[in-house]
Amino acid sequence: MAHNGVPAELIEFCDEFFPQPTQIATVKPKPTLDDNPFAALKDAEKLSEKTVRAAFAVAINVHGLAPGFKVAECGDRPDPATIDPERKKIDVAFYRVDDVQDDGRQRWADQVLPVAFKCDDVSLDPFDDNEGTMCTPTMTHRAIRGQIMSHAELIFAVQQRVALFTLVVLGNRIRFVRWDRSGTVVTRAFDYIQNWEVFCDILWRIGNCTMTQLGFDPSATRLHPGQTEYALMDAAADNVEGDFDETERVISGPKLPDGHFKYVREMFKKSLVDGWPRYRLEVPALVEAAATATTATPAHHSDSSPKVDRSARKFLVCKPEFRACGIAGRGTRGYLALDCATKRFVWLKDAWRANYEKMDQEGVMLGSLNSAEVPFVPTLLCHGDILQQTTVTPDWWERKNPLRSPTSSSDTASSHTLVVPLRSGILKRKRAEESCGDPPAPPHNTDGDSDEGEDWRTDCPLRLHMHYRVAMKEVAMPLSKFRHDRQLVGIFYDCLHAHKSAVERTKLVHRDVSPGNILIYPKVIKMRGKYWLRWSGLLADWELSRAVHEPGTSRLPRQPERMGTWQFMSVAVLSYGLNIVGVADELESFFHVLLYAAVRYLKVQNCDRPTIANYLYTYFDLHGVDDEVYVCGDKKRETVTEGRLTVSFNKKLHFDSPLDILFSQLLSGFKARYAILAKEVKATPATSPVKSETLAPSNDNGALLDEMDLMESDADDSESDGFSDDNEELDVSPQTRDLAEKVSTHEHVVRAFLKAYVSDGWHGARVEDNIPDWWAFQEQAILAVTKTSVASNKRRKVGPPPPDVA
Repeated sequence: MAHNGVPAELIEFCDEFFPQPTQIATVKPKPTLDDNPFAALKDAEKLSEKTVRAAFAVAINVHGLAPGFKVAECGDRPDPATIDPERKKIDVAFYRVDDVQDDGRQRWADQVLPVAFKCDDVSLDPFDDNEGTMCTPTMTHRAIRGQIMSHAELIFAVQQRVALFTLVVLGNRIRFVRWDRSGTVVTRAFDYIQNWEVFCDILWRIGNCTMTQLGFDPSATRLHPGQTEYALMDAAADNVEGDFDETERVISGPKLPDGHFKYVREMFKKSLVDGWPRYRLEVPALVEAAATATTATPAHHSDSSPKVDRSARKFLVCKPEFRACGIAGRGTRGYLALDCATKRFVWLKDAWRANYEKMDQEGVMLGSLNSAEVPFVPTLLCHGDILQQTTVTPDWWERKNPLRSPTSSSDTASSHTLVVPLRSGILKRKRAEESCGDPPAPPHNTDGDSDEGEDWRTDCPLRLHMHYRVAMKEVAMPLSKFRHDRQLVGIFYDCLHAHKSAVERTKLVHRDVSPGNILIYPKVIKMRGKYWLRWSGLLADWELSRAVHEPGTSRLPRQPERMGTWQFMSVAVLSYGLNIVGVADELESFFHVLLYAAVRYLKVQNCDRPTIANYLYTYFDLHGVDDEVYVCGDKKRETVTEGRLTVSFNKKLHFDSPLDILFSQLLSGFKARYAILAKEVKATPATSPVKSETLAPSNDNGALLDEMDLMESDADDSESDGFSDDNEELDVSPQTRDLAEKVSTHEHVVRAFLKAYVSDGWHGARVEDNIPDWWAFQEQAILAVTKTSVASNKRRKVGPPPPDVA
């Protein structure tokens, strides 16, 4: 739906979003107009774009049609690459009078309402009034819509927005577009020259709207040079006193100095980009009661009420360290933020979470994990929904697509009885969040839950979102910063322990194991009487987590569609129709992420960089198609089902280190699992999707990597980890079932990582990125199209490739 739109009539659109001003004392007067201010554009369809946009801007500015704003042409100079590497340009934009500068530069941070101009040609109109989705699916139309979307995406990235309005001018016709994280509402085009009085009234209303009504987030305060908090950010970036090196080494005591790691302050200083706006963001000072409880209870099962401090906590931010691509979806932005109260750096996450009744906030999950003392997960500081800001595009879709009564029939169209649609204001849903790129249509339940009790229209292709922020104590490094191969395995070992402990203590599975969620955080450990600063793992982003499914029980759906990072999902979920994510699927995701990190950043024997880059693309990004449904690509599927890591037909992928044994052991278990699944799928009717087993977790917490003496004794070579090293051909035999069970619970996988970590033979330092800057996938590798007998629980109809989820 990111390329589609919900149609709206001009009057209903403007009455909803640009209402008549009511505060008489503050209303800006209407300009006195005796004649049409746009008379010079009466033949606009015959004029060039440049002439039209110049005359358009002059008409609004000279007559003061939008009081408080000035329209400026800005299509001549793009912003610096530090703001916009792609150097985008939009023709014209509305700016507040105090912010406008007539230098022809974009100044994306200051734009209030961008205006795109196109010739009055049907082929150049990004929208189509004759289509129900307002969009003609031709390449030209998609390209023009994509251009306008890219402008909106950049403004959402640079500014703090709830929604954005765009004007599209096509000669003498004009239409309004409203973007939010669920989709787009588009008015039908109207002749603004012939109907100039109506258009002038709309512009006057816009001039009288508050900035909140125009889509700005009131919980975000823009900072400017000369203000105290602006200067505080500069001072914090430069004050390196007390900072210490994060390099792994022996240190003098069990505690680190009361400062910051050097990399943290460097990250903050790097975020203070010239031209990128700085903000003070508010986060509700809410910490779940579970975070301070003495017993571990999953937050979504807890009867405890959250403890709320009514005064919001404030954080200072500039350019995000991370931001998700696209408009529709969570729009996640990760900031290295300065806490105004403590003057310490923290990690702040701003996102639009899935807004469904049974979807818990990420802070609720973290509170539960912290309360249960789950290791190697972030520490919650505060979190909460932001001023009940929700996306409204799904409401417009439901308004335009009302439910019909069950007794209606297509033969009696004139006698249809309309049923009140399930509007967000009517539903008793807890306005929660979720991630998406282009939401599929229609949504379907891929989470193994019943369809009873849904709090969304199952035929609505748009997801519901709520604005949400969460602050966490740890500022971690990305996984790509690891230094050597053994350290990489240790980081995964920690994150596996986090996952294992979460399942055992809180009954939560993560459901989005991906490179962006496996992080590095320096930690003090004790080994043989000495204290070491060691790089540990941190398993982050628990927003998509949920309770482990107990066999024989049913669950109500939390959202229309299960989400995750599809490149790292298990083959079973992607292609075998499994509709419940279990521990086995999560452990397979850990394997895929480890493989990705190792191949991309370690020396792969007998492979040059272009070969490696091509391998990564075919394994992780190419997807198959099965009956118009996206499924896993052939390379990834063959790897786990056949149990072999091959770059090509006759070239095995290997690292000449203990990684080779670890990968072989894991693949022996996955191969066994898929041998069993293949048998089960053949025996399962197509109407009964296979369920992924989540076996009972072990009570053994295993050895933590920071307890080195215990770890080494546990890793005795004489003790078998239960895996097969030679990866021989398997049938569905007791041995096969035994191997499959070893990748269905944590115990054997964790022990395999432990054995690998304490083995000899590690020597691989991290290399430069194995994907060259100049590399681009060549189309000689064609999309893998599979036609299998697998009972597919259809994930997504063919269209744009499935999006990444942040």
